[in-house]
Amino acid sequence: MDPTRELDCVRRAQGRDPAAFEELIRGYARIVWAAVYGMTPDPSWTEDLVQETFLRAWASMDELKEPAAFRGWLLTIARRLTWRHAEVMGRVKPMAEIPEAPAPFTPPDPEEDRERVQAALSRLPERYRLPVTLHFVNGMEYQAIAQATGMANGALRGLIHRGVAKLRAELTPWWRKRHEHS
Repeated sequence: MDPTRELDCVRRAQGRDPAAFEELIRGYARIVWAAVYGMTPDPSWTEDLVQETFLRAWASMDELKEPAAFRGWLLTIARRLTWRHAEVMGRVKPMAEIPEAPAPFTPPDPEEDRERVQAALSRLPERYRLPVTLHFVNGMEYQAIAQATGMANGALRGLIHRGVAKLRAELTPWWRKRHEHS
């Protein structure tokens, strides 16, 4: 979003203009989604946490003292909500299900693979996690990510490259072990 346009929308939203806030949502929904998705231990909660982020932001727009800092303020709300959610969910222990009969062979579970990759993604430092998620999970092109985050294209490519290398280093031993019997 153009910084001048963003500042105008933030100021109008602080004056309780819903159309201006909707424009901010359209401009930042992907970035907030990527930030939350990368930190959520249960990705099924991502959409709810993104919605809650925007609801909290709308309710507290008058608390934003520096309209030019909207992006950071919004991402801080998202991070805090996600941390609280993870903390609460970490305290809840799901009941173990008792299997009826053990199966001699269980084929690999794609959901388990997704969870493993999601967990590795959540451990990436945020500077890598956000661009990697925007590019590979959201399918955004480099130019769109650069525009949305304010990063230079070259720096963005370097962050994505290093983020993928970190993911590869963490996931390769697991992947090899998992598929050595296949």
